[in-house]
Amino acid sequence: MPYIISLAVLAAIFYLFYRYATADSRQRTVALAEDFPDAWRQILSGRVAFYLSLTNSEKVRFEKQVQVFLASTRITGVQTAVDDTTRLLVAASALIPVFGFPDWEYRNLGEVLILPDAWKLEGNPDKEVKPLEGTLLGSVQNFQNQHYMRLSKASLEQGFRDGLDRQNVGIHEFAHMLDEADDVIDGVPKAALPPELLQPWAAVMKREIEAIEAGESEINPYAATNEAEFFAVVTEYFFEKPEKLQENHPELYELLGRAFRQNPKKRFLRYATDPREWLKTLRSRRKFGRNAPCPCGSGKKYKECHLDQATLSS
Repeated sequence: MPYIISLAVLAAIFYLFYRYATADSRQRTVALAEDFPDAWRQILSGRVAFYLSLTNSEKVRFEKQVQVFLASTRITGVQTAVDDTTRLLVAASALIPVFGFPDWEYRNLGEVLILPDAWKLEGNPDKEVKPLEGTLLGSVQNFQNQHYMRLSKASLEQGFRDGLDRQNVGIHEFAHMLDEADDVIDGVPKAALPPELLQPWAAVMKREIEAIEAGESEINPYAATNEAEFFAVVTEYFFEKPEKLQENHPELYELLGRAFRQNPKKRFLRYATDPREWLKTLRSRRKFGRNAPCPCGSGKKYKECHLDQATLSS
């Protein structure tokens, strides 16, 4: 009798281990089998310029990746509501930088926390990272073997309201996650960059940071904070204003294109009979006015609630 009970216990343990080990794959299978909601498609079409630039087959792939990401990622509101729009903007932020890697997964992402707006930086949780002053719109922090991302809801919304302004806090923070895939956030995304590009990337990064510090570059000065922030800031630039990045920084654009395995300029202009008018239309659809209600949900006008806040990300 004890022998039979032992076998039963072992079988139960094996079954639980099997369920745990295959949870991700089963979750992925279920997500991929579901139809993509029309309401979600309308949100992406109305908010995400990157999605609009995709071919029909690429849109299908993007939608499937969105379903898998949302099925496997906890997105939690902290003193603010999280609706489908917020969740889809988080998913888009995550997937845009890695769209050139069809099987990419953020395996060490524990949870995405959505805060109403910017928050005060208190202390320096990571002694290896240069201390920052002021307030934050986004951050990635390590806890044991997981990473937790915090995003300002107001800034996440703003990043997609003007899809061509070179600023998107969601893309910025997920660029950090991509950078960290080789176990260190140092501005050198070894998981994406081929080995032969590591030295050219380091040289271009050094030169561009020096130009920013000398006031000889239009790249957001925050990129000169350190190498990690440089990579995240130019990633925003690459996906939001690719034609200008290529025009002003051709070598940087080429290296980012090879790292991300994408050419956003070509994609954005591919279907436009008049590229300038098409880009103008995208911009006008996403322009966020100073007098518009702040997306953080405070009920105040954007200029009174969020606009004058500091705009740091880490």
